[in-house]
Amino acid sequence: MSKGRLDLLLDGLGIKLVPVHRRRAPAESHARGTMQEIRGRYGDGHLVFVLRCIRQTGSNRDELWSDTIGAVSDVLAQRQDWALQRPGDLLSAFDEIVLATLRTDAVARRPWPVRATLRTLIYRELEKRLDAPVSLAV
Repeated sequence: MSKGRLDLLLDGLGIKLVPVHRRRAPAESHARGTMQEIRGRYGDGHLVFVLRCIRQTGSNRDELWSDTIGAVSDVLAQRQDWALQRPGDLLSAFDEIVLATLRTDAVARRPWPVRATLRTLIYRELEKRLDAPVSLAV
């Protein structure tokens, strides 16, 4: 069976999609649907950068959960300036963020949707590192 376009794209990132009935190993994901959604909405370049933010930073290498991928995509879609103007700073910020801990926090807050909660937690952490503090005039 020949590989699809998404699988070929992921080969270059060292990621393999596996069926949900099979346990994930390092560098594997069940998130085919989420990745297809992101590709359809924002294109291959956005998906690749989202996955680079996860795979190429700190201890996040294998945090390829659909909620995590979706949340990172949501944040980068909202704050395109970070990815377009400061990609190196953005990747460095992800080096300091432990996505597994944030995901655990988001899961603990169920029944709120994990992706939405995780998006907020990731955004807050990135904002601390990438946006200059706003000083309020008194």
